[in-house]
Amino acid sequence: MRSPKLPKDPYSMTVVTATFYPQWHDGEPKQPLTADKLRGDLALQTLRAAKNQGTQIALVDGGSSEEFRKALSKSGITFELQKEDGSQGAARRQALEIAQGLQGLKVICETEPEKVSLVSDCLNIAAKPILNSEADIVVPKRSQESFSTLPPYQAKSEQRSNKMYNQILRAHGLLKEEDPDIDFWFGVRLFANKPEIVELFERKYQFDPTETKLHQAVERNIDVYSNPLFFPIIEALKKGFKVRSVEVPYVHPSAQTEFENDKPEFNRKRDIQRRAIITELLHFIRRLEESPKSRISQEKGNESR
Repeated sequence: MRSPKLPKDPYSMTVVTATFYPQWHDGEPKQPLTADKLRGDLALQTLRAAKNQGTQIALVDGGSSEEFRKALSKSGITFELQKEDGSQGAARRQALEIAQGLQGLKVICETEPEKVSLVSDCLNIAAKPILNSEADIVVPKRSQESFSTLPPYQAKSEQRSNKMYNQILRAHGLLKEEDPDIDFWFGVRLFANKPEIVELFERKYQFDPTETKLHQAVERNIDVYSNPLFFPIIEALKKGFKVRSVEVPYVHPSAQTEFENDKPEFNRKRDIQRRAIITELLHFIRRLEESPKSRISQEKGNESR
């Protein structure tokens, strides 16, 4: 499916993302195929598609192979090396800072770099409500057809996780009963380039450590997913910003589906992520409700404005 026509000024949008493929190599895949080679190839496709259609790119690389960085440069894709050691959250905040220096920017799209179809088929559909001043933030929503292109375990896990996450938000009054579910587990967020909106995505929270294994996992996990992807949406809902869910015709890369399907290590990772992210949500809501039971605090020097 082809994406609708680009807006009159395609440079009004930018893709904010981060790459990390230390084992990527040029040329045909070696056997056995590695995740870095597969995902690095997909990332190059995504970034080249964005560049070819005139969408700006704010990219931070966290330690990919020299061959991968050369491939970026050969494709005319500029990037910064990650300054702060650590997670995806740190890389995305740095990329977001790059985006703030771009001219004419109206819409920022934060995404994982392997989502080729997002840029090719979905970006302009999702950006339209923001460009038309109908939304401050858009979380693209996958259709049942989209979910069918994922590995079956991943599709079931993410749909289950979305249902649980939305139920919790409704139980605490952050979503109304009539509001559509938000596809939180689709790692894509589009938002208006407005200081009060961007600031939500710049915040960094930390989880106060405890002795339990789950909470230790949360402590390591919070700046990978919740800080860059989940907490900004919750705060936007709390503050009354316009958050929209827009269905998009996303198609998951078939090569990635084949590579990850029925592999226990990927399934275990998703189960751990789900438990950690739900735990983070519960503690974050307690923080919003000023409960002393919350174990989440905003990192010093990164306080709310």
